[in-house]
Amino acid sequence: MHKHWVGRSVASPRRVPVAAVLLALVMAAGLVQHDSRIDHHAPAPSADSAARAALVELGRHDADVAKGAPSALVSRFGGTADWETGTLTVPGEDPLVYLYVARRHATTGEWQVALEGSSAFPVLAEQGQMALAGTPSAELLETTTTQAASNGAAELSLPWKKGTTWRLTGGPHSNNGGRRPWSSLDFAGPRPGMTVKVRAARGGIVVRPCANLVQVRHSGGWTTSYYHVKRIAVRAGQRVARGAFLGYTSTRAGCGGRATGPHLHFALLRYGSYVNIRGHAIGGWTVREGSSQYRGCMVKGSRKRCAPSGSIYNTGAIGD
Repeated sequence: MHKHWVGRSVASPRRVPVAAVLLALVMAAGLVQHDSRIDHHAPAPSADSAARAALVELGRHDADVAKGAPSALVSRFGGTADWETGTLTVPGEDPLVYLYVARRHATTGEWQVALEGSSAFPVLAEQGQMALAGTPSAELLETTTTQAASNGAAELSLPWKKGTTWRLTGGPHSNNGGRRPWSSLDFAGPRPGMTVKVRAARGGIVVRPCANLVQVRHSGGWTTSYYHVKRIAVRAGQRVARGAFLGYTSTRAGCGGRATGPHLHFALLRYGSYVNIRGHAIGGWTVREGSSQYRGCMVKGSRKRCAPSGSIYNTGAIGD
């Protein structure tokens, strides 16, 4: 078996225009001539790379991406000469991250790619998990299986140190500018302007899709996402325990969007897709929606703490 590598290109993911890659394939087939109006300055993956094939698949998978032709950030998670795992990230206020798995055809050398959420993904991911057994890539693919952990609950802790208090500065809100699901919460330290340590809400395997963004993939298909994080202390492929130190809150937005004060943008996904965070218990506090985005509260017994300044104390409890 070929040697498995982890984290190649993670430290500096490449921004590659999806439209440019699609155009290059059409040009290669001799169907159109070069159009000087197209921006070709961004470096594209080599012709035989899995990342290039994954970008093409992204354009087919997501009509909005293909139509808008945004730049995608490519981060190769790990693999061998014949298999590769990685992420494609569409920058934004809450970046869209697509996990891909790719297999090189033994005869043609071409790459077959599937994105999480597509109909082809489960089969290729299962094959990849077996082929890459014992590697971080196999652990990553294991988190995508449909076997639910325990009762299927996310089992989340608050993403900061036990015995300390943070503020709920933003209640449930969307990752896409308005439409559901309302998957995300904003948390900040006890006082405005403070930079504080971010911790993993549950154990799992780390993914680093782009700058200032950490995701931890958990069993049962769950993913927790941590954005606006600086001085990140974990690497792609690393297995972390619940409560592990991930980095510090900040205003940095290396994957798109912006932040007006140091905070953590915390989001919940399952099988690669954002889900409504309402009703989930995080550290024993149950999330309730408000009448509009960024409003809402967290409730624990008779206590109710609401955005934008509700104080949430971490007792170390784990949600249901």
